[in-house]
Amino acid sequence: MKRLEGVFAALRQRGARALIPYFTAGDPSLPVTRQLVGEAARRGADIIELGVPFSDPLADGPVIQRATQRALAAGVTLPRVLELVREMRGDVAAPLVFLTYYNPILAFGGWPHRRRPPAGGGGTTPRRGGPRGP
Repeated sequence: MKRLEGVFAALRQRGARALIPYFTAGDPSLPVTRQLVGEAARRGADIIELGVPFSDPLADGPVIQRATQRALAAGVTLPRVLELVREMRGDVAAPLVFLTYYNPILAFGGWPHRRRPPAGGGGTTPRRGGPRGP
């Protein structure tokens, strides 16, 4: 959270708004996601949001639902997304945050940051469909 706080503090000081692009991780592939995230960071993204694919994305609109289905068909899972973020962290200075449902976190065995440090600096996890974690 410290990285996010720093970004928002700097934006407030400049009187600027945040540029926060969203990508569904793994659509169309994890290597392309890595390229897109890197390019977004190079072009000035303040924060980058990665959607974690989930098999029943009811709260998402049709575009994100289709992107999620394509990512799942390509074999994308939460552990693979975390590994991607770990690999990208040295190349991407912008904070990375995850948008996910509670179910993939439960299937993974709970909040990833309780078992180990956040995946290469993933900052926070906006989520849907479950109780609020600490």
